[in-house]
Amino acid sequence: MIVNILKTLFWYLVGAAVLGIPAILLIGALFAPLDVESIINTYWFGDIFMDLDGVLAAGVDPIMATADFNYMFAWLNVNLLIITVIFSLGWSLGSYFLNINEPGKARVFGLPSIVVFVAFITVLIFVCFTVLDFSSSFTASQDITASSQISIIILSTIYYGLMYLISVILGTARQARPTLNRKNNVS
Repeated sequence: MIVNILKTLFWYLVGAAVLGIPAILLIGALFAPLDVESIINTYWFGDIFMDLDGVLAAGVDPIMATADFNYMFAWLNVNLLIITVIFSLGWSLGSYFLNINEPGKARVFGLPSIVVFVAFITVLIFVCFTVLDFSSSFTASQDITASSQISIIILSTIYYGLMYLISVILGTARQARPTLNRKNNVS
């Protein structure tokens, strides 16, 4: 039993690493000061998602506004990454205990997986709205246009949704489950 759980964890980690490592690199680049040379150029986040004309009209330094936006965007990604790991690891390990080890029992697997995925997407969208719209702890949330806010929510949901799906598909794959013992089946 423990060997099968360890197989599940191995394949889960392979799936989570596919999109998890780029997310961690992005978070590290966003937390770094703007004047640090990095592989990932974080200036374009401010150019794409911020209302720089509104920032300049308000008399705020665009460099400081971009740094505040990067800080907010980094914390948003940290929260989304934690939620993704919790949900996907929970489903990958929890599905092992559904005991899908007989032919025909896989149908039981469908509805709970859809419910967990919908709950996961709902939590992602709620966290995005909380950080980007209702947040009083990040002043950069006021520098984002409504269309940019929707774009960030959609792109974040797609990215972390794909990370969830890849890690869950690999974590619950056939190679991670015990094989069926056909000798003991009684007809």
